[in-house]
Amino acid sequence: MGARPHICMVLDHAFPPDLRVENEARTLASNGYDVTILAIDPDDRPPSDLTPDIHVRRMRVPQQIRNKARGLAATLPLMDWIVGRAVRKLHAERPIHALHAHDLYLFGASLRAGRKLDIPVIGDMHENWVEALRHYKWSTTAPGKWVVDLQKWQRLETEWSANVDRLIVVIDEMAERMGAQLGEAGLRNDHIIAVPNTIQRSSFEAWSTSTPVDMPDGQPLLLYTGGMDRHRGLEDPIRAMPTILETHPEAVLVLVGDGAVRGELEELAATLGLGKAVRLLGWKDQAAVRGYMEAADIGLIPHRKTVHTDHTIPHKLFHYMHAGLPCVVSDCRPLERIVSAEACGRVYPSGNPALLAEAVLDIIKDPEEGLAMAARGQEAVRERWNWEATSQGLVDVYRDLLS
Repeated sequence: MGARPHICMVLDHAFPPDLRVENEARTLASNGYDVTILAIDPDDRPPSDLTPDIHVRRMRVPQQIRNKARGLAATLPLMDWIVGRAVRKLHAERPIHALHAHDLYLFGASLRAGRKLDIPVIGDMHENWVEALRHYKWSTTAPGKWVVDLQKWQRLETEWSANVDRLIVVIDEMAERMGAQLGEAGLRNDHIIAVPNTIQRSSFEAWSTSTPVDMPDGQPLLLYTGGMDRHRGLEDPIRAMPTILETHPEAVLVLVGDGAVRGELEELAATLGLGKAVRLLGWKDQAAVRGYMEAADIGLIPHRKTVHTDHTIPHKLFHYMHAGLPCVVSDCRPLERIVSAEACGRVYPSGNPALLAEAVLDIIKDPEEGLAMAARGQEAVRERWNWEATSQGLVDVYRDLLS
């Protein structure tokens, strides 16, 4: 392994799972690189190899400290100390040839560690972190809102994004945004590469297709999978259910996932008297999610349209498409662009439960068109929106930097 260039990926949560990180690591390993994933989290699992060329190094930091380091990365250098110490220790054992920082709050610490080692630093911007801070519950309520300095985060987003050797983003809309932002500041903007959050078909197809025992028998079944925070817009489908139930009283909305607003969503469903028509099933293992999708009839992505969601794309869109689900999505720019171009679902205006219900009912009342949407979505993932087709930019980044 020593003859292969060594890439250290830094992320601040338990690994696995993380689809994007795993896809990137596997692709780089298959193209001649050794990859160490430095995972900062109170994870008590032992280090484990994903393949002979991908190693997980777990830095067990208490969750409270890890969370504070993430939230205060623009204010206090706690993340610098955590990342710098771990990177120096790993580099002493086996020289690192490049640092790959997963998400903005790790850019600063990785840049400082990388410059001390004189190695390139790649910033991987999973989302619009600064804008997300305006919507996350923890950063908009006490005590988080008292210490999160949005103006400073905005300045650092520009500074750090200009200083990384390559800036990887998840969708073209984010590449356009960052290119314009850096250009307006008079900084370099020719180092931005879009590597979309598509799915690796072989991995997804290995997940179980068995219908989970807690999946209800409603007809039709509407499904959302993923995190639950304010910007996800999950109150929209709950508020849409009374209208849907007027025509289809056996319909069921299934929410698979967890997050800060789960309790609020449960209260909303109870207030509306929806009973068993809305089921919040909690977080599930990644490999079990396909079974829920295979049993569902329509996949939902009701994200609030914000500067954040207009510049990111969730994996679940491509999971839904691959599983043959017609998609009902809000009009966030990437969601609207892809679903409209591929004609694989319906788009409704964010924050409008009445029009969400109308979009769902349009699909239900025309089953032939619903099947055609499903087929078009599957073909689009098979031909274009898959990791094998969209990951070449990542490989090119490392060939350029480490050739």
